[in-house]
Amino acid sequence: MESVPRRTIVLSAFACSPLWGSEPGVGWHWAVQLSTRHDVVVLTHGYFRQHIESHLAAMPAAERPRRLTFEYLTPAQFGLHPHRQLNSRLFYMWWQLCARSRVRALCARQRVDLIHHLTWGTFRFATFLGGLGVPLVMGPLGGGDVAPMRLYKGLPWSVRLREALRALSLRLSRFDPMVRRALGTADLILCKTDDTRRALPGRHASRALLACEIGAPEVDLQIRSGIDAEPALTDAGLRVRPFKLLFAGRLIGLKGVLLLLGTLKLLRDTGHAVQLQIAGDGPLHGVLARQTQQLGIADAVQFLGALQRQVLLRHYGQADLFVFPSLHDSSGNVVLEALSRGLPVVCLDLGGPKHYVTPDCGVVVSTQGLSRSKVEQGMARAITELILDPARLRRMSDEAVRHARAQNWGACVARAGIK
Repeated sequence: MESVPRRTIVLSAFACSPLWGSEPGVGWHWAVQLSTRHDVVVLTHGYFRQHIESHLAAMPAAERPRRLTFEYLTPAQFGLHPHRQLNSRLFYMWWQLCARSRVRALCARQRVDLIHHLTWGTFRFATFLGGLGVPLVMGPLGGGDVAPMRLYKGLPWSVRLREALRALSLRLSRFDPMVRRALGTADLILCKTDDTRRALPGRHASRALLACEIGAPEVDLQIRSGIDAEPALTDAGLRVRPFKLLFAGRLIGLKGVLLLLGTLKLLRDTGHAVQLQIAGDGPLHGVLARQTQQLGIADAVQFLGALQRQVLLRHYGQADLFVFPSLHDSSGNVVLEALSRGLPVVCLDLGGPKHYVTPDCGVVVSTQGLSRSKVEQGMARAITELILDPARLRRMSDEAVRHARAQNWGACVARAGIK
């Protein structure tokens, strides 16, 4: 096996935390995995200093990454609360601009072989780390995924307007001079999805490769999904307990929960005893709760609210199927989380989740040229087939665990090919 020479990498991760998921979790995991093969200096927002230092101090000495160091950058804050800084696009661009001088100083005082811009992982917000005399890698980047507006039917007009404006912004990003300059200075551009790669200005396509952003967490077999190969039936041939669907995510338009409620209505109307648990909260909670009343399925839907991680893990272990009809998530952490716990997944052929689901551990439902009602029918058919074939569902559960183990963080970073 060809050995990879150890290099010094400056990893720009505005968001980086061992305690949080999403973007901060991506920053942390990539830093740790890259440091197994290289010397890594992470530049991150000063807010995460306490997260990182307390976590490292609590680790056994033998387990601490030895070739991983951190630089913290907190530029002028303009009176913003730290949480506002972390979510402000304007502040993020200011941080990126300040990061250039910090990285230039790093390159002046030590050898740097590679600069890697990681978070935020979206191509529409530029980095200024190119042109420093060191090769630049960007990504994995997302932000290029757009769902057909017909799938937002039934959502409040404000949500549909926001999505329409986002789609317009995405198209205009191709002509943004800062975006074009940042992409032009990159030696390698990693993209989370095909849609993002296609969204890049054409001349950059030759330097763009597909790469997964996230890895599966370690599996705790104690909370693995307890799917029965042969569920208990009554004398009338009905299941003793309802078939349990689980969704986890923020209650916002892009997550597709309205599609899921329509799907549940179809399942119930055809006589299937199905229950849906919704883990998460957000601005559409009231809209969705009213929709369950209008559809006559309120007795079959349980809104769990925002859950602590350990509580959510228990719900994975009690469900039969994870359903995630997201319309343009570029990754889908909860998909890998569900698979790692033996929970098969049904998702749409949009965005990133489809890249993590195979026919052996789930179902990817087509949306191509279909209306919202047709997509709901497709989801209902997929779920019905699994309800009626518990042995297949059990095989999927076993394969989900194996598949997730092969998608761990180490494999995710290694497959990106940063050498």
